[in-house]
Amino acid sequence: MRGRHLTTAVTLVVLVALLAVGAVVGLRTLLSPIPPDKGSQATRCDPTAVRKGQRITARQVQVSVFNAGSRSGRASATLAALHRRGFRKGHAGNAPSDTAVTRAQVWTTERGDVAARLVARQFGRGTRVRFVDVNLGPGVDVVIGDRLKGLVPPTRRTRALVVHRRAAACLPAHRTPAAKPHRAG
Repeated sequence: MRGRHLTTAVTLVVLVALLAVGAVVGLRTLLSPIPPDKGSQATRCDPTAVRKGQRITARQVQVSVFNAGSRSGRASATLAALHRRGFRKGHAGNAPSDTAVTRAQVWTTERGDVAARLVARQFGRGTRVRFVDVNLGPGVDVVIGDRLKGLVPPTRRTRALVVHRRAAACLPAHRTPAAKPHRAG
């Protein structure tokens, strides 16, 4: 009987030690800071020179959407709609709490960004392109409000933009096809 009590005691001590180690490791993991996302470098805009006559298409533009309104799920739904139109997916989330947008605004860190103008066309003629100092997500940022009804119906104007004068565009640095010259005709 004595051997059995000794085995039980040793097993109990080993199990308590494993439980203590697991608790310490779990607590450290829980309280440690969240590591940065591996794609976090994609949040900056990589200005790309675009020549007169070049054509920018949705496939070349990455878009992130942020909700400044009170209805949840709108950023993800809008990003999905833009992706169906050919835009590359960035992030979806909430806009900073002090953001006031009623319908939609396109934000870019590059002045004269033609990619941002193409994104703005998806929301209609009155959509403002706003120059900001900080990117919220990868690519061109779209901030939406509660009065956004959705995207305008697709047309030739919403699929591509022909650059009329030398400009810059906020295009992802990797896997971006070169802008193609537009041919009249």
